[in-house]
This record gives sequence, C-alpha cells and structure tokens, in this order.
Amino acid sequence: MEVFHGWIRKAVAENKPLDKFATELIAARGSTYENPAANWWRANRDPVTRAENTARIFLGTQLTCAQCHNHPFERWTQDDYYDWTSVFARVDYKIVENKKRDKSDTREFKGDQIVQFKPGKASVPNPRTGTDAKARFLGMASQVNTADRDELQALAEWLPHSPMFARTQVNRIWAQLMGRGIVDPLDDFRASNPPTHPELLDTLVKEFTSHGYDLRHLIRTIMASRTYQLASDGGDAGDELNYSHALIRLLCAEQILDSMSTALAAPLIFPEWPQAKRLAEIPEGRKHYHPITSNLNRFALAFGKPPRLIASDCERTNEPTVAQAFQLLSGPVSNDLLTRKDNRIGALLANTRPDAEIITELYLAALSREPSAAELERENAISLPTRTGKACSKILRGHF
Repeated sequence: MEVFHGWIRKAVAENKPLDKFATELIAARGSTYENPAANWWRANRDPVTRAENTARIFLGTQLTCAQCHNHPFERWTQDDYYDWTSVFARVDYKIVENKKRDKSDTREFKGDQIVQFKPGKASVPNPRTGTDAKARFLGMASQVNTADRDELQALAEWLPHSPMFARTQVNRIWAQLMGRGIVDPLDDFRASNPPTHPELLDTLVKEFTSHGYDLRHLIRTIMASRTYQLASDGGDAGDELNYSHALIRLLCAEQILDSMSTALAAPLIFPEWPQAKRLAEIPEGRKHYHPITSNLNRFALAFGKPPRLIASDCERTNEPTVAQAFQLLSGPVSNDLLTRKDNRIGALLANTRPDAEIITELYLAALSREPSAAELERENAISLPTRTGKACSKILRGHF
C-alpha cells in the first residue's frame, strides 16, 4: 500500500505522461514490494473485479449490468463483458509470505506477493453460450493477438490509445477543477448519458493527446480559460450544466481537517505514519480506514471520506450532515486541535499584541482575509476582552 501510494505520488510529481502511467500500471508484474505498480493487480484479485475496475477507472465505463444481460442503456453485450473479462483470466499470484492477523479471514494478505501469469490457456466461461469466452478488448471486434506476448502486455499497449481512455482522463480532470464532469458521473460514459458539451470534450481530448498526454498541460489549459476564472456569484444561480459561474463546493474530509490543522498551527498526529502531518499525505487502504479505529477516522467518515469498497469517485460523499456539525462543535478532533497549549491560540495569548492584531491573524489563518470593520468591532467587543483561549476558539470554531 505504501509503496503503491509512493509510486503514484512520484509519477504525478514528475509529470509522467498519463498514457505511460497506464501502460506501466497495466503491464506491471513481479513483487508487489519491489515493483509498486503491481499492487493494482494485488488489489483486484479475480477476473471479474479486474475487468470491471479497469474499465471503470481507465475507460470510464460501467459494465456490471452486462454480466447478466445485454446492457439496457449501452452497446455492451454479455459477450463483450465475458470476452473482456477473459483478458484478465491468467493473472495469478505467488504468496511469498502472509503474516495476517485474522486467521479466519481468507482474503487478508500481509506480506509480499508475486504477480505473475499462469502458463497455458486460461479463460472465463460465457454463461450465454456455455463455452469459453474469447479474450477481446472492449469495443474491439477481433480477438486479442498474443502470439508474441501475453494478454496484459497487449492490453498495456492498447488501452492508453483507446479513444475511451483520453476522454475519461480529460473528463476526470475537468470535474476536479470545475466541480462537475462534462460527463457525470465521471465513470459512466454511455449513449444515454451524453456529454453536456461534446465539442468542448473533443477539443480538450485533442489538446491532451497532441501534447503527449501531459497532465500539467491539460490543467494549465483549463485553468487559463475564462470559464474556469468565472466568479461564483455570476450567471444563473440554478445553472449546474453550462458553467455560467463557479460552482461552490464543500471542502472534502482531507481538506477540511488539514485546513483546521493549518489554521490552528496544530499538526495532526498519525501513530502509524509519524512523518505525515496532513491527512492527505496518508497512504491507506481498506484495512487502515475503519471508523472505529481512531477519532481522526471517525471525523473523516463524517465528512464523506470513502471506505474504499469500490473503485469509483462516486463513493465519496460531499453533502452537509448533522454529524458534521457535531464533529465541529464538540468532536474530539476539533476540541483537541483547539485546546492544545502550543497551538496558534496559545502562541497569540502568550504575547502582548493588541487584540485587533490577534483577531486579524485568526481571520487570516482561517479565512485567508482580514476581518471587516464590523467583524473586528464585533469580535473585539464580544470575545477578546477576556483574552482567553476559549474566546479565540469561539472565533475559529465559528468559521470552521
């Protein structure tokens, strides 16, 4: 998990072209400790899971319906589903060691594994025909030609250059920057869910591919546009499709907790990762994200951090709830950050600076702006004559 997280982070930091990233990931095999990209296959342990998650993440396509019948809203048939699944049939694992904690859990693996390919022929039965499915890439008419290579190597060469790949990655980046995908949900490209602006999507795909699948170039192109630079208070307030104004979004779980920590100058503490100071830095999987394991995890769960049970962006929620209000008003994480003696509040109260300067610093820390004259007068009159940490906490808590 940690080496996989590190490999992805390094790829982004080095601006590795996304087609090369996908190729290396799909073709990866060997030790999951020594070859981090192989952990993609460690996490997806059967042909069906591999097929569905690879299609969803890299091609923006949900295939689950076609497992039992021809897809009712898309061109995918049962034959497409099982032929695509057959591409992943020969992936196998050699368990080097397994130091699992729960002896009754047959799916827990703690230790190195070797991702490899089974020798000989392996396939997936097609229940519609009663025969073995023929390995075939999604949307392709002919079978996979593996005369001089195995199916994963062939897939690694084909997948990044499928038109579906570039469209999916462009749409994903657009949604991250704009708050909504040109196709939404992000991983559900189909005829009955067309893009809101097909010409925009096609233009961005052409720009992306012609510049070598350069992620930073794509981000720069979108951010330099007038559409991205629009304010949130313009256009039609009810418009969520035509990008007439910036869509206001809640901070996600990682952002809000890391922002609270930064505003209060109170670094977060992660016993398992002592070098990390922000929630966004933590490499984690299902075993490490469980709501009962820590107050930090309970806080993150309340603010919509996903339990990582499915490979989809839609698993994360971003809706306001009563539980979030309780976490901010009286939750153990908020109280710990606010009451630490060595946080920003403690430092401000330990010196003799004027109250107005203290209030201004708190506003800058929490909101990145100075208080208005009315706010300054109100906070100074209500809170700071007592010059206590509780009074300062009230200001910051109100803005969280």
